[in-house]
Amino acid sequence: MTVAAAPGPRWLGDAGQVALAVALALVLLPVGWTSVVDGEVSTAWEIALLVALVALHGAVATARRWPLPSYAVGALAELVLVAAPDLGGPTAEAAGSAYGPVLLPSSLCFFVLLYAVSARDRRPWPGIVLGIGLVGCLLTVVRLSGFDGTGLSGWTWWLMVATATVAATVAAWALGRFRATRAAWIDQLADRAAAEERQRIAREMHDVVAHSLAVVVSHAEAGRMVVGQQPERASGILDTIATTGREALMEMRGLLGVLGGESSTEPQPGLADIDDLVERMRAAGLTIRLEADEPGQVAPAVGLTAYRVVQEALTNVTRHAGPGAVATVSVTRTARQLTIEVSDDGVGIQRPPGRGLRGMRERVAAVGGTLDAGPSGEGWRVRAMMPL
Repeated sequence: MTVAAAPGPRWLGDAGQVALAVALALVLLPVGWTSVVDGEVSTAWEIALLVALVALHGAVATARRWPLPSYAVGALAELVLVAAPDLGGPTAEAAGSAYGPVLLPSSLCFFVLLYAVSARDRRPWPGIVLGIGLVGCLLTVVRLSGFDGTGLSGWTWWLMVATATVAATVAAWALGRFRATRAAWIDQLADRAAAEERQRIAREMHDVVAHSLAVVVSHAEAGRMVVGQQPERASGILDTIATTGREALMEMRGLLGVLGGESSTEPQPGLADIDDLVERMRAAGLTIRLEADEPGQVAPAVGLTAYRVVQEALTNVTRHAGPGAVATVSVTRTARQLTIEVSDDGVGIQRPPGRGLRGMRERVAAVGGTLDAGPSGEGWRVRAMMPL
C-alpha cells in the first residue's frame, strides 16, 4: 500500500516534525543527559550513552522524511541503552536503586519512530518494525528484572514492565496503521470521484457531439442530393447546420469551462426543451410523432436526464433505423414518476450496447430511475422511468 503524502507543502510537515523533535529534546533530554553524566559509569559508556540519547532525538527530527533509516538509528540507540550498565549517582539514589539506562525518558522517542514507519512506509516494513519493537520489549523486561526501586515484588514488576512496553509499542504501531489506512481510503475516494467525473464528462461529450454530428451529417447528405434540383432549399439546410454547430459549440464551452474550474452560465436543457429537440430532428429529415403531457416542474437533474435520453435515442434512430423510419416520442408523467419512451418502426441493427446506451443507463440510474432498451414488435424501443 502506498501512503499518500500529508496535505500542504512538504516543508511545512518537515518543520512540524523538527518542532516536535525540539520539544521532546527540551523536555526529555536534560534529565537523561544529567543522569548519564552523574551516573558513575566508565567514560566509554558515558560517551556511548550520550551519543545514543542525541541520536534518538535527532532521529525524531528526520522521521517524517526518512522514517525507516530514522527507525534503524533509534533501534540501535535503544539497543545501546539496554546493553549499558546500570546508572548510579543522584538519580539512582532518588529512585531507590541503580537502574538501566533504558528507563531514561528519551526512550519514549522510540515510539515516535515506530509510528512514523507504520504510518508512512510500505509493506512489509510496518510489520517488520513491529516485530523488532516486540523483541525490544522482551529485552527491556529482561534487562529491568533486577530493578527493585519501586518496592514491587518480582512478578508484579515484570508484569507491569511487560504490559507497559508492549502496550505502548502496539499502540504506536496501530496509530500509524490507522493513519496509513485512512490516507489510502481518502485516495481511493478521490480516485473514484475523479473516475465518476470522467464518466460524466464522457457522457456529456458523447451526447453533444454524437447528436450534433448526426444532424449535420444528415443535412449535408440531404443537401448534396437536393441542392442541384431545388437550390432554394440550400439556405435552410445551411442554416440548420450552422444552428446545430453553434449549439454544440455552446455546450462544449460549458463542459470545457467545468473542466477548467469555471462555472458555466449557460442553462442546461430540460424537459421543456424536448419540443425544440424534436423540431430540430424533424428539420434534419426524421419523421417524429410527439406525445407529451404538460412538462410542469421537475428537478433539473431529472429534466436534463430526460432530455439526454430523448436526444440519444433519436440520434440512434437516425443512425440505425434505416430510411423512412418513423419515431415516436412519448413523455408521460404522474404524481410520482416521469416516463420517457422513444420507439421506431425501422429495421434496427442488433449489436452489443455501445457507449450511448451505457451512458443513458448511467444517467437514469443516477437520478434513481431505470432504463430498458431493446427490440420491440416493430423496431426498437427505449423506455426510461424516473421518480419525481
